[in-house]
Amino acid sequence: MKVSNVWRLLKIILIICRYQKIKAANIAQELEISTRQVYRDIDCLRLAGVPIYSDKEGYSLSSEFFMPKISLDLPEVLTLMMFIDSIQPQRGTPYFNFLSTAGQKIINLLPNNLKKIILENKTEGLVDFGLETRVNYGEIEHIFSKIYKAHMERKIINVEYFTMGREETLLRKIDPYALKFRFGLWYLIGYCHIRDEIRTFRIDRVKVVEITEDTFNIPGDFNLEVFFSGSWGIMKGKKTSVKLRFSPEIAKFISEVMWHPSQKLRKCKNGSLIATYEVLGLEEIKRWVLGFGREVKVLQPEVLRQQIVEEALQISRIY
Repeated sequence: MKVSNVWRLLKIILIICRYQKIKAANIAQELEISTRQVYRDIDCLRLAGVPIYSDKEGYSLSSEFFMPKISLDLPEVLTLMMFIDSIQPQRGTPYFNFLSTAGQKIINLLPNNLKKIILENKTEGLVDFGLETRVNYGEIEHIFSKIYKAHMERKIINVEYFTMGREETLLRKIDPYALKFRFGLWYLIGYCHIRDEIRTFRIDRVKVVEITEDTFNIPGDFNLEVFFSGSWGIMKGKKTSVKLRFSPEIAKFISEVMWHPSQKLRKCKNGSLIATYEVLGLEEIKRWVLGFGREVKVLQPEVLRQQIVEEALQISRIY
């Protein structure tokens, strides 16, 4: 059997697990295959011993079904436990609950000698994956859980969302495509029916969530990496070319890091460094530039130069 066929069978199992009860036509739509192919694949899974049952409401899996055990060696287990231990700051998110439970299951399934090593050698605090949050998601755990559920079940949601720019709470109808953690905050990326485009929403600004019975499909060409490819961080805007000159004192530091996929660097004879970036929107890169103070000068665009000048004047007035 081809690898692609095996992967398709595994995806069918995961889809049935996700929805608990789903019809062949919906599986076919999600995998972009024919309904006849779904019937053949389910017959194949049943022959392999996977307990798939069907009735007029669709297909379901036996509650006693579980995926085969996976053999892990000590370095793999230690790495997993270090990652799970590092998610403590993510309390209040669905991922914290699932990973914590998974960690306990992993430990319980280990051979006694390996379990003893794990329990006697605490991994907590030894590795930091940078998962600290900037807000307390424990206070909005019910909100986050509903968004996660709708995302997994492909259900459209109605939300009351606080818009910072207008300082008011507005109603939004959203297809929750994806979730992204960036700069210590969780974001929901989805199609906004009111704006008729894919938008980004901060989860901690969602005040009320209603999961509808209406379903949606994620476009086949949607990809988070592509969606944010031109952004400096999360925000999006007009595509602009930014050119900066960094002083000799920090030129080496700047050249050691790929700050953005579009980054192009040119060393100057006096030791300074010219850096160019193609970004969507200027707000986030403006804040980044301000962090380097007098060690950087904006060469273009002129609008960013003026924004930096205005910020500098405002700062000088404070002091």
